[in-house]
Amino acid sequence: MKNELIKERVQQALDCVQGLDEPYRGIAFQVILKELLREGIAPEVGRAHRPEPPPKSFPPINEFFSAVHPKAYTDAVITIAYHLLHGEKVQTFTIQDIAECLSKCRAEKPKNLSDVLAGCARNGWLAEGNQKQRGMKSWYLTSTGEKYFQTKLNPGGNGG
Repeated sequence: MKNELIKERVQQALDCVQGLDEPYRGIAFQVILKELLREGIAPEVGRAHRPEPPPKSFPPINEFFSAVHPKAYTDAVITIAYHLLHGEKVQTFTIQDIAECLSKCRAEKPKNLSDVLAGCARNGWLAEGNQKQRGMKSWYLTSTGEKYFQTKLNPGGNGG
């Protein structure tokens, strides 16, 4: 390491501990300088000691659905939309996606799923997407829909 870089790191460490009282200043200076010098040698080494927390894992759709146990068809659709968004990272979905998820969950399908989606949209829980997917209208869960799920359907905090 070059002398200029070391001087720069020492000055950075001094600046960081300037307002501290002894004995904390000396200890903090050593720790900060050590970290700054480590970053100067190999920046990736310094980061390797701070692992990212693992992302929250979602259960499969059928387990998630049965844990929530929605009573109304609209609640079932919102539960599935929430899982698609947060569990599967799918921003927009179609009526076919909802129907397939209902099948996976072995849940009763409404006679007219389009009406259920329209009802969710009237409540502000879903909105139409900008583009069609596979020739079908796309939908997305709104922030109102997320809040509805979190407060009304998911009081135990399952998966989200």
